[in-house]
Amino acid sequence: MIKPRCFRALLLLLMLLMLTGCRARTGGVRYPSETASRSAGGPASDTGTSAAEEGPGGKEIDETGERTQENPESSRKEYDEDAPAEILAGGDSDVHTPGDGPGMPLEAAEAADRVSRLNDGAEETATETVSAPEAEDLGVSEDAEEADSALKYYTALLEDRLGTLFECKRVYVYWETPSDRVTVHRSSPEHSLILDAGAYDVSARLLEENLRVDDGWVARKDPGVIVKAVESGVLGTGVTDVSRAETVFREMVSRKGWEGIAAVKGGRVLILSSQLLEAPYLTVAAELILAKCAYPELFADEDPDEAIALLCTEATGKAPEGIFYYKTEDK
Repeated sequence: MIKPRCFRALLLLLMLLMLTGCRARTGGVRYPSETASRSAGGPASDTGTSAAEEGPGGKEIDETGERTQENPESSRKEYDEDAPAEILAGGDSDVHTPGDGPGMPLEAAEAADRVSRLNDGAEETATETVSAPEAEDLGVSEDAEEADSALKYYTALLEDRLGTLFECKRVYVYWETPSDRVTVHRSSPEHSLILDAGAYDVSARLLEENLRVDDGWVARKDPGVIVKAVESGVLGTGVTDVSRAETVFREMVSRKGWEGIAAVKGGRVLILSSQLLEAPYLTVAAELILAKCAYPELFADEDPDEAIALLCTEATGKAPEGIFYYKTEDK
């Protein structure tokens, strides 16, 4: 009969033998190629290394025999050194459109043949499709060499030319109402007019109850253009001389601290009749006047007086009589 002490010793020995028994060797990570070789009955590596081997010159040779070389700019991707072409980051967007990163948007005609110009042997060309109304506005369709109305013409003209501006080239505008030192709120028609003229409003962040500003505030904003709206007795229908507008202009540019403002130094202080805010066709004329004041090089061929006459005649059936804006020559 086995004594309890001997039985415990024997049981301990059996447990030790079970813990030290043989196990299956796991080795390294098994790659798909290795698994395929084993299933096909071919030789397999016991080291768990990748199936790719190193060939002459330090290049790797994969299972298909193709040579590859590691991209020094990426630790995970590989590329074929002898590939016929290389794809660069961002290289799949050759034609810039508004809001699509750096670069000036291309004109429709230029964008249409961009593929052909990039590769003289290209078999396909890029085309741009626009809606019929837009094509008529821009005058790009075969049967619409001219816009069917002055309003559409000047609206399309502003959108087209101002669309070429880089954001860093857009100017800031200080707009003053007929009340001295009172500007406009971002919900006002004047604010929308400034934006449609391709500029920014320096007053855009002011609260509606806090639109009265001082001369120092305007000087610190340093706008590129200053607009002063005036009542119809100063400029507008029936006005035949600019004497009162000149008085308003002199008072504006002589304000304390304003001599160093970019708009004053550049001669871009505009006195504008409030009548130009009374109807949509007149607002388009005001946009053109402001846009030409801000970007004279873009609108050198446009005459605001002619635009006012065409727009008013089209809308009312008669040409306007009066002076609607005043501005000195650019310095």
